[in-house]
Formats: sequence, structure tokens, C-alpha cells
Amino acid sequence: MKKRLKLIVVLSVIAAFVFAAGCAEEPETTENETQAGSEQVTPVTPETPSITGETVTEANATQGNQTIETGQIITEAENGRSISIKNGEIFILQLRENPSTGYSWELNVSEGLNILSDGYTEDEAPENQVGVPGTHSWTIEAASQGSQQVNGIYKRPWENMTGTEENFTLNVEVF
Repeated sequence: MKKRLKLIVVLSVIAAFVFAAGCAEEPETTENETQAGSEQVTPVTPETPSITGETVTEANATQGNQTIETGQIITEAENGRSISIKNGEIFILQLRENPSTGYSWELNVSEGLNILSDGYTEDEAPENQVGVPGTHSWTIEAASQGSQQVNGIYKRPWENMTGTEENFTLNVEVF
């Protein structure tokens, strides 16, 4: 009975958090979307001036242990790969998630990396639809030279590990 009560309390807190987050801010549009009646403006990220906004694709990255240019946006496509950046430089990690289902990314970075900010942007929901997925973004700074790593696991925080969870790994060489 106590476990069930704890589970209900945890679920209620998560639901309240998700609801409050959705009510607290307007959903952001992506670079290629424009809300009806509004003028499209190029987004600005003043806290990360070296970010180019270019998504890394197969065209500018190689398989295996490739080097991705600094200031890039890193996505699920770079899972298991390596990047090289200078000490003090910044990159953005963007992973898709759907917290309305209870799933979210648990991200861990080695001591030589600092998470400067993180946030979630929900996709625009079709009319009368709730529980749409979105993108979780972390701005990460290289703080110490050497081999660093970003590890993420996509799971429900209250569930035990089963070994079938989705994982994300990024090796970061800081020079």
C-alpha cells in the first residue's frame, strides 16, 4: 500500500510539473516554422555566441571516430561518436523526448564538462491533441582538457533499469 501511495505521489508531482511547464511558457517554433500572423525572425542565442545553428549531418560528419566542428548542434545521429573541441568552447546537445509518457533523458557528463543550461521545447500540438513529443536541449561547455564523455539514458525515473532502455553516448576530446 505504501509503494502504491508513493507511486501516486510521484506521478502526481511529475504530472503537475509537466502541466505547469506547459502552462508557463509559449511553445517555441522551430527555425523553419512561423506562427500564423507573425513575422519570421532568425533566432538569437546570446549565451552561446559561438554556436552556428547548423545541425551535423552525414554530409559533414564521418562514421566512427570522426571530428565534428565545434559550435555544432549534436543530435541522436551522433550517438556513439566523438567530437574534438577547444577548452572553453560550447556545443548544444538536442535529444528527442516525450515527458507526457513519463520518459525523459537522464544525462550525466564527466567532470571536465559543464552543463550551462538545459530546457525542453514541446512540438506544436495538432488541434485537440495533448502529449506531443519535443526536444530536450543542453548547452555544454568544455571545462577541462582531456577525454570527456556525455552519457544519457531515456527512461521513466521511477522505474528500475531493465537493460532495454535507449542510451546516448558522446565522447568529447577537449584540447
